[in-house]
This record gives sequence, C-alpha cells and structure tokens, in this order.
Amino acid sequence: MQSLRMEFVGFKMIFIVALFLMGSVVNSKESSEFKLPTNFKPVSYRLDVTTYLDDKFMFEGVVDIQMTCVEATDTIVLHSNSLNIDTKSVVVANGGENVIPVSSVSFDPKKELMHVKSTVNFKPGDEYVLTIPFTGNITDDLVGYYRSSYVDKENNQTRWLAVTQFEPADARRAFPCFDEPAYKATFKIRLGHKKGLTSISNMKMMKETPIPSKPDYVFDEFEESVPMSTYLVAYMVSDFAYIEADSRDDEVKFRIIARKDAAGQTELAKNAGPLVLKYYEDYFDEKFPLSKQDMVAIPDFSAGAMENWGLVTYRETALLIDPDVATIDNVHRVAEVIAHELAHQWFGNLVTMKWWTDLWLNEGFATYVAARGVDFLYPEWNSFQVETVQNFLRVLDLDSLQSSHPVSVAVGHPDEIAQIFDTISYTKGSFLLHMMNTFLGEDTFKQGIRNYINKHKFSNAEQDDLWSSLTEEAHRQGTLDKNLTVKLIMDTWTLQTGYPVLKVIRDYSADTVTLSQERFLTIKSNGTDKKSCWWIPITMTTSMEADFNKTKAQSWLNCENNNLTTPLAKDNEWVIYNMQMAGLYRVLYDTRNWMGIVSTLNDPTKYKTIHTLNRVQLIDDSFSFSQVGDMDYGITFQLLKYLKHEKEYAPWLAALGGLGPINKLMKRTPNQGVFQNYMQRMLSSVYSEFRDMAVELNGFEEIRFKNLVTAEACRHRIKDCTEQALELFSKWMKISDPDNNNILPRELKPVIYCQAIKYGGVEEWDFLWERYQRSNVGSEKAKLLSALGCSSETWLLNRYLNWSLDSSIIRKQDAATVFYSVASSDIGFYVAKDFLYRKIADISEYYQPRGDRVGRYVKVIGSQMKTKEELDEIQSFINKSSAYLKGADLTINQTIETVKINTEWTSKFYHKIVNHMV
Repeated sequence: MQSLRMEFVGFKMIFIVALFLMGSVVNSKESSEFKLPTNFKPVSYRLDVTTYLDDKFMFEGVVDIQMTCVEATDTIVLHSNSLNIDTKSVVVANGGENVIPVSSVSFDPKKELMHVKSTVNFKPGDEYVLTIPFTGNITDDLVGYYRSSYVDKENNQTRWLAVTQFEPADARRAFPCFDEPAYKATFKIRLGHKKGLTSISNMKMMKETPIPSKPDYVFDEFEESVPMSTYLVAYMVSDFAYIEADSRDDEVKFRIIARKDAAGQTELAKNAGPLVLKYYEDYFDEKFPLSKQDMVAIPDFSAGAMENWGLVTYRETALLIDPDVATIDNVHRVAEVIAHELAHQWFGNLVTMKWWTDLWLNEGFATYVAARGVDFLYPEWNSFQVETVQNFLRVLDLDSLQSSHPVSVAVGHPDEIAQIFDTISYTKGSFLLHMMNTFLGEDTFKQGIRNYINKHKFSNAEQDDLWSSLTEEAHRQGTLDKNLTVKLIMDTWTLQTGYPVLKVIRDYSADTVTLSQERFLTIKSNGTDKKSCWWIPITMTTSMEADFNKTKAQSWLNCENNNLTTPLAKDNEWVIYNMQMAGLYRVLYDTRNWMGIVSTLNDPTKYKTIHTLNRVQLIDDSFSFSQVGDMDYGITFQLLKYLKHEKEYAPWLAALGGLGPINKLMKRTPNQGVFQNYMQRMLSSVYSEFRDMAVELNGFEEIRFKNLVTAEACRHRIKDCTEQALELFSKWMKISDPDNNNILPRELKPVIYCQAIKYGGVEEWDFLWERYQRSNVGSEKAKLLSALGCSSETWLLNRYLNWSLDSSIIRKQDAATVFYSVASSDIGFYVAKDFLYRKIADISEYYQPRGDRVGRYVKVIGSQMKTKEELDEIQSFINKSSAYLKGADLTINQTIETVKINTEWTSKFYHKIVNHMV
C-alpha cells in the first residue's frame, strides 16, 4: 500500500509529513490474544455479493468457506465486523452432504470475532464447508466495502460506485472470513449489480448471467483466484471507462479504469504499467502469475494506493496525469506509486508476511524496488540518488526519537496495525535494503531475493526466511565472510529502535583513529541507549585519497569490538566515513577533523572532491549534532558558508531541510526578522540562478532545485519573488477562460498560488476556490487545496477548516491536507490550533473507524510549539481529549517528545544562535 506520505507536501513524498500512523507497541505474547485459534485452515471461498447503489447503499451476500480441521474442537472461530448475520441460516456441512448441527452462533464485537459452535467435535483432517449469509451497509468510511461518488460532467448528475479497501483488517467488514495474512485460500467470486453498471475483481470475468428474482440485475462470475490473503481480495461496481494498454505478447491484459471524464488522463499509467511489470518479471526472475492486471483511479480513497492482486486501486492523484497541467513531481509520483504497487505483486502478494509484525517486508521492499522501477522508466532523472537522499534524511529525523519503534514491530489489536504503515516501515525498511544491497553487492542481493521468492511463493514468510536466503547466497558467492550471517548483522537494525552515531576520534600525535558507537537520540536518555549496539558497515576515505566509490564494507564495528583503533597517516587534512551514505548512521568527528572538512568545502576549487552524497550527510549531521549539543553551531554555520558555490540540488535540499526546524522555532518570535535576513543572504547567489519565474527548465533535479529555491525565496520575502508571483497571478485572474488558459509557469504554480492567497484577499481566494471546484484533475485540485490554506484572513481560514469536515464540499480523503496547509502558515497556526481544540470530538467522529488519522492533526500543531507554556497546554489538551485520540498513541507520544525537544532547544540555543546569523 502506498501511504499518503507526500500528498501533503506536493508529492508522495515529501513525506516529510510522513504518515506517522503508528500505534502502541505490544509484545508478541499479547498479540496472540487477538489472533485466530489454529483449529481450522481455509482452503477456498465461494463469495456471492450483490450491491445496491440506487438509494439504500447496502450489499447482501453469502459465503461458502471450505476448510480443513487441523485440531479437534467444537467451535469454528473467524472474523466478522459490522455485518448483519441471520444466525439461524448459518450452516456447516461435512463433505458437502452431511449437515453438522450448529448449537450456537455468537459474536465478540470487541475482538471482531464470530463463533460457530457445534454439538459434535470437528475431526482433524476432515474438510468442512461453512455457509454464512450476510448483509451490510456500503458506508462512506473509506474502509471495508465503501462508496465513492463523482459528478458526471455531461449531465451534472452524481454517480455512485462501491469499492473495497481491506488492508489491513477490513475484509471482515465485507464478508465473514479468516482475516489474517497467513490464512491464504483461493476465491471464486460472483458479483451481482444493476444492469448498466460493470463489475471487476482480482481475476478475469468469465460470464454474465441474469438474476431471475431481480430482472434489473445480473451476476458477473470471475475465474477462481490463486491462493491469497483476504486483505488482497478486491471488487468494484461502477460505470467507469476501461482503457486497454498494448500488452506485449498478450501475456498479461493490462487495463486502466477511471471515470469517463478522466479517461484522457490515463496515458502515463497505460505506458508505464506494462513496462514496470515486465521489469519486475526480469528482476525477480518470476512471471506475473495472473492473466490480467487492472489499475483503477478512485475519487475517494484514504491511502495513496492499494496493491490488491490483479486489481490495484489508487487515489486519482496517484494514477492519473493530465499532460497539459502535470508537473514533473506529479509524473514522478504517479510513476513511483505504480512501481510501488506492482512491486507488491511479488513482495506481499506472491510471498506474504505471516503476520503484520513483518509489514516492513511488504512496504520497505516495495518502496526500495519502486525507486529502481522509476529509475528504469526515467534513467535520465537520477531519481534513485534523490530518493536515497530523501529516505536517509527522513528516517534519521524520526528515528532519533525515544518514541520511534523497530522496523519489525509486534502488533496485537487490529487497531494497532494501521498505525505501523509509517515512515519506519516504508522508508527505513527501504533504506536498510539499500544498505544490504551495498554491502552484499547487487548480484548476491538479487539472487538471494529470487531464491526467497521462489521458495515461498503462494505462501507466507517472515524476516528470518529472507535473512537465510540472502546468507546462503552470500556464502555461495563469497560476498560475506562464512563466520557472518545476514541475520547477525541485520537483526541489530530491524529489531532495535533507532540507529547509531559513529564516533571518530583522531589522535594526531599517535597517528591513529578510534571508532566507537552509541544510539543517536535527540533527547539524551539516562543510560537506556547505552545498551543499543549495531553491526555497522565501515567505509572511509581521507583527504589524500578522496576515493568515495569504495561503498562496500571495508570492516565492521560491532558489539564485540566497539572500540576500534587503527593507524591513520599524519598528513591527512580530514577523514570521512560512510561513503555515499551507504549505511544508516551519523558520523561525529573531533573538532579538528571537522575544521579540515569545512576548509575543503569552503574552497570553490576543492569542494567537489567530497562526493555529493557525503556533502549531504556532512550538512545534515552537523545540524543534528549542533541541535543536541555535541558540536558547536559555529562549525555548522562555517560549513554552510560553502553553499554559495554549491550547484547541486541534493546538498541544498539537506541544508534547507536542516534550516527548516530553526525557521519553525524562530517563527512568531522577536528574532524571526534576524533569521529572515540570514536566509535572504544565504539564498541570494543560488536564487539569482533561478530568479525569472517565467523561464521553464528541463530535467528532474533542475526543476526540483528551482522549485525548492523559489519557494524558500518567497517564504523569506526576497522582494522580487513575491512581486513576480503576484503579478503573474493578477494577469491570470484577468484572462477570459482561466480554467483552460492557465498562464502560470506550471512547475511553480504551488508557490505562486500560495503567495497570491497569502497577500491577497477574498477576491483572490474565491477565484482560486472556483478553479478548485471546476478542475477535473486530481493533482491540480490537491495543489489548489494546499494553496487556499495560505490565506492571512482568519475568517477565511476558519470557514475553510469548517468546510473540511463536510464531505459534500471537500472529500474526506482531503480533509487532513486542508488542516495541514492552514496550520503550517504563521497566522493559520493559531486558527488551526483553536479549531483542533474546539472541534476535536467532531474531527474524531469524522474519521471513525480510523483513529490514527486524528493523531496527524495534533502532530502538525505540536511540531511548531517550543515553550514550556505550550508544552503544558498541548499536554493538557491531550489528557482531556484522550477518548478522541484512541489509535493514535504513537503519534501522540512522538508529538509530546517533539515539543520537549523544541522547548529544550529554545532554552539552550535561541539566544546563542542569533550570533551566527548576523
């Protein structure tokens, strides 16, 4: 599944907002309390569902589950949630003929379980068929079997559709089932619907038959599926258009499905989908096992996309591209999400984790391989390096909190599962795979993955299975010492929270260097982190050698030799560790070594001798070490001076990312002006390269670079930046057909929209709101929604926030985007905070049953708080609102920790740091 990560900041990404959907972490003993007993194993399901969309929004159906008894018992336990079941109609048969007497059918709503008890014992080894008729409501909750709608442009009528979203644990809302990933079975599905609509499911449709009792309705019957987990079952009833891609060799039939008004936005998906699918078939050396692959754009969708086997569902912004308005970020997002979901067809669908503890095997892997897929589609973009940088920066930030969690995390209650679809599972998981690929080598890594898939296909696996496949291959190829295993190394990265800082101390008189490690924490703990210890792949170079291509581990720092001293020649100006950020760790040098690095960077003829990725790490590490007091801010600001001759995007991304938190802490304080002046001086030379907004660039990094710098220049009031934006917007407002004639430079629209709304009034706001309402393009609507939150008019912001809780005005999937955009501006922060405090009950109710969503609202407010008074205030709000924050515990804990970090920083550095900026 593709988490929303980026929708907020433009693109899946920037994740910087990452959906930190997390939850309380429980130990595995407790998790078994919520798992099904192992008495029965489902073999196949026959599922009939009839959908009623006209007025009553409900479905009715019957499921026959063929299953094998594994252990003697008199009770079948399975999942059911929010379904109406006539208990008298529940039947159990043995071999299809003999009916087994059912003595009672009962439900445990808290655990979402259904118990079917018999008067006799079921026998191990025997097969049984359990038949359950059921009905349910097609809700607007965006989970289970839910409804979505759109307005048909031709006749201005609202059209309804019904679609499933079962991951992680909501198949049980659509039909009674064994709703855990380890219970794989085949599915034979028949979908009843009104004539004039169409239905799709995981497999190809075989035939349509009339329903005698309902003359207006038909049944569509689908081929039997391959064995799969319930969370991957999918079906939809709609009046959508079907666009076929040219499939090579007609092996896999590929279709893009969307509302007919958006059928013209499917070209990119139509081309990229089959190419990426073929790329993965080659990479994994395993054919795609189904005969068709559908990809559907859904108007209302809570995540980014969902990898249902053979029927991948997407938000419109994650699948559709209008070539006339799309930015390169929109194209990148769509390519990335398609690549992510198609990677899941192998990693997740073909081989599935046994339990949600190993969710990272699905999500981390799909994220990692998607970056390779995008690189395959657009080799000229250098996007793999950009992705590596973003992942590195994102993970290090979140994972330095005490309240982070391990990549492999025990979960118990189903509510907790949704909360680990977060930056740790996706991004840290992905970066750790990149790190393994680097120390094992591409050949070993790829063959190890192929062996793992071949061994576990159509079945389930856990982390240790992946480790053993990689170890066997590494020993076979001789790429890992026979005394080492991947498990020994990687368990230290996946089973522990956090990551290490490598401490590098040079003894300049003895010509030696000593390495040690400890956990990096933004708030130093009283000793708990001392126990943490990682197997760190050591790579290094010196000023004399300056060879940054040696990315394969030269040695290991581990728990046995956690104080390693080696010789180092005297005449080295500096030593740098972690070549091209191949390992997930920070590096802290002694002051003299830092000053040697600073002097090389500040020499315009020499700074490029240090690899781009290492310049990124040096910038990011120096900010982080200064923030926690391990290094003087003076060194960091000396280092930043070199940026006046830096011409590459990635180091600037790291620098502006590091200055962002300082900006947040200076905002709304008397020193905001000092920081603004510093930023204007800092940006002046690079902004001069990109000053003219009307000049359109080519190339992924160049465009991103210009967008980044222009947004910062306008944010910090570089005069002609705002002037250009307002002038261009004003011209656009005067054009006779602004919807079809948007004269703004397409890549800079988000910056220009925001400036115009910030410095404009009601007229500008209403103009942009009208553009939002008229737009037929999901990605454009997302940009407009974010920009409308930039207003400086408090009443407009209040009205906008109220609208966000009315799904007839703003889709539920977009409500958080509205809140985030308002809360991120200077004036909007106060308006959004007040709205959150007053409306917490309404917000919580609006998002049910997904409590994790509410945590994001608290997080965006808390991340901007920085005083003791504010800490007390938000703590008091959280205490009072605990009933409304269920299912968001981890986000809440991280928010409180972040406010404490901000408060501590402000008391220590607020006055000192100003001296480095004047």
